[in-house]
Amino acid sequence: MNPLPTIGITCGDPAGIGPEIVLAAAADPAVRQACRPVLIGDVDHLRRTARLTGLGSPIEDLTEAGPNAIAVKDVPSVPSNLPFGADSAEGGEAAYKSLVAGVGMAEGGEVESLVTAPISKRALHMAGRGHLGHTELLAEMTGSPWSLTYFTVKNLRVLFLTRHLALREALDSIDGDLILRTVERFCSVSHMVGLDSPRLALQAMNPHGGEGGLFGTEEIDILAPATAKARDLGFDLHGPIPADSVFALAMQGCYDVVVSLYHDMAAGICKSIDFHGTVSTTLGLPFLRFSVDHGTAFDLAGKGTADPANMVATVLRAAGYSSSSAGHRSAAVPAADVR
Repeated sequence: MNPLPTIGITCGDPAGIGPEIVLAAAADPAVRQACRPVLIGDVDHLRRTARLTGLGSPIEDLTEAGPNAIAVKDVPSVPSNLPFGADSAEGGEAAYKSLVAGVGMAEGGEVESLVTAPISKRALHMAGRGHLGHTELLAEMTGSPWSLTYFTVKNLRVLFLTRHLALREALDSIDGDLILRTVERFCSVSHMVGLDSPRLALQAMNPHGGEGGLFGTEEIDILAPATAKARDLGFDLHGPIPADSVFALAMQGCYDVVVSLYHDMAAGICKSIDFHGTVSTTLGLPFLRFSVDHGTAFDLAGKGTADPANMVATVLRAAGYSSSSAGHRSAAVPAADVR
């Protein structure tokens, strides 16, 4: 019988709900049956959070943790008087140090995958750590030339073609080269998420796929030629398929993954199906990274009312991939950056 995978879980911004949802997830019976969770953050702050939220499980340093305790890789960085519910330089610095420690553990093989709790870009900026988001920070820390965002919820898998861009900028950035790069990159690492020869469906841009050019010509000028070229190169890409049917077809099993053109189409569909069940996976790093689909929720922090369901689902997803994909680590394919 294989030992349970060890999953590292960063605690995110200490002023947000990250600490309480990671504690709740680490104590969840389903999580503990699926993996060995190791929290990465300030152990004293986690103990203070546990007292505030009523969590009864013992919290111990990783080097001393017994089998029934929540194990923590201690990253001392949170002032004892840090208030919940507000951005601060101290909170941003603590989140940054937790992430650095998590990357080191993942790259060093101490954990098999990394799960991240939410951070605040504003707090990171206040701490002098720039304004990059989680995904961009991880790519920078690992020296990865590119990364992809991949959402899973129930039996739907969605790959983002573009991410955090204004809609007009996102649509203007879509061309055949971007589609081909994204498909090639995904297929180079898709084995890490259990897909050796994925059937991909490219979402159309315009209503009804453009109706032969009546509602826009991007399908004719860009998307269909890129699909044909991808197929010539050996990739199982289909489309473009109208957005009002492609996700339903994928959920029925016609395709393994939908390549969605812009952020809110991909995220909106997934979160509407099951907000707490949607898990974000970052591909292209030297290890798999998983994230909840929500933010710091400062308004809920420290009250013990934050729902840990999405964090539980995220850790279980990480454990499932780690258990079924031994030796899944893979260097990212060198190539130009893709947004």
